[in-house]
Amino acid sequence: MRKPLTIIVATGLVLAGCSDDSTGQSGLLGSGLLLALGRVHATEQTRASVEYGEPAAVKALVDKVKGKDNAKDKLRYQMLQGVGYSSIASFSVSLEESLGLRLDGFDGAIFAGKAPKQATVLWGDYDVDAVEGKLRDLDIDGEPAYGGTRWRSAGDYEIDLGGPFADTVPLQQLNDIVTSDGRFAFAPAKEAVEWVTEPGDETLAGDDVLVGLAKCLGDVVAAQLQGTGEAVGVRGDGTQIICLKGDVDRVSDVLTGNMPSGRPWQDVLPGAAAAEAEGLVRVTVPPPESGPVGQVLAVMRNGDLAGLG
Repeated sequence: MRKPLTIIVATGLVLAGCSDDSTGQSGLLGSGLLLALGRVHATEQTRASVEYGEPAAVKALVDKVKGKDNAKDKLRYQMLQGVGYSSIASFSVSLEESLGLRLDGFDGAIFAGKAPKQATVLWGDYDVDAVEGKLRDLDIDGEPAYGGTRWRSAGDYEIDLGGPFADTVPLQQLNDIVTSDGRFAFAPAKEAVEWVTEPGDETLAGDDVLVGLAKCLGDVVAAQLQGTGEAVGVRGDGTQIICLKGDVDRVSDVLTGNMPSGRPWQDVLPGAAAAEAEGLVRVTVPPPESGPVGQVLAVMRNGDLAGLG
């Protein structure tokens, strides 16, 4: 069995080596993304893909612009909602109704792996007793495990169309749930939920590729990282960041042309400029005066990012 308390030591060792604040971001040593990597056990699956978000911070940004006159400004941070828990983000309303759980109220979230072998953990204050009561109302039995209570609604990787979450999250995301003070974790199987409840000594905070990308991104409220060496993120002021392996001059040249999908890079990411950072190429997109941010997330999802490398 892995030892969950050693996560603090492992994370501390990595962060102690990050004294160079070359990103220009104050407080990088305690950046949420770097700390969050220490919450996940390192496996082939979790190293492949990581999604990180700060749900409460994003909600605060969304609420801040709701009163704007310009319709586009009202949607400024909409693309950041659900990042960090995207496998169930589209079911947020039904989860609040069925479990009394506000996903956008958590301080942080990290989602690692690729379907079906993936796991998510959110941390922050929530009413654990109330959520556990709702789980019991769904006839899901809980048992002490992983420093909290484990709730098993279906077999490993099983899609139970007649199960307790059939009308809430109809797939396999919530097969295994762990509730505890300040933490809500879930995965399609026991092996995966253990990645984020008992991360042990070998965590993603020891993965050189992911740590390098996290340092390059800086202090972000939403990010996606790939184990192949690419990452995108958005900072709280709306600045967007892309980090990848490559040559600065070549990336700068590519940014003057078109994306693989055909649109000009500068139309999608106005003002994007490349520079070297942390041994990688960092593309910085300044926050627009108005309109939405988060286009870098779409650029990664649709495959256009491959055209920069």
